[in-house]
Amino acid sequence: MTALATLQDLRKYGIDVPDNTVALSLLDSVSAAVRDAAGCPITMGEWTVDLPGEQSRKLDLPCRAVRAVSKVLVDGRPIEDWRLFGSSLYRAEPWSPFGGIPSTVTVTFQGGWDPVPEDIVRLVCSYVAAGLHQLADGGPGAHSGIAYERLDDAQVGYTHDGTQIDAAELPEATRRSLRNRFGANVSSIGVFR
Repeated sequence: MTALATLQDLRKYGIDVPDNTVALSLLDSVSAAVRDAAGCPITMGEWTVDLPGEQSRKLDLPCRAVRAVSKVLVDGRPIEDWRLFGSSLYRAEPWSPFGGIPSTVTVTFQGGWDPVPEDIVRLVCSYVAAGLHQLADGGPGAHSGIAYERLDDAQVGYTHDGTQIDAAELPEATRRSLRNRFGANVSSIGVFR
């Protein structure tokens, strides 16, 4: 899968790229982290997913920008009695039988954004810039947890959480924001039977 930003995007945002190979690796790594947090590929493409069938007539797909659905299988058998509405599939009967083991629903759909939203390109570039700066300053973990340094009396203060080692790691708030924006809408009001 291609990165969500390019070397040209890095240069557009004024980010110095001393080594293209390292920058490309960071672009791939940060893009994978953003996609993982978002819960969907973000870029336009055709995707096939296996979802657990629900005891409901509604089945949420794991991407908000669903353009079309080309194939739906329930436990390996093709079905045609569904309708796409937004990023969910609906049908007259539940996707899984009541009281039984959930069925496997395989959906092939076209979805995503083309072009990638510019704020996502900028987000990826920002984390790549942080990763490049960190590599130039000793690499991941070299200054982990340092909150401040003072030369007079030679003091160094550390944070107490110590959870972030890599500057290119997405914070939880960013991950949550990406999931809310791009991922499937996991809350339903009422029961769809």
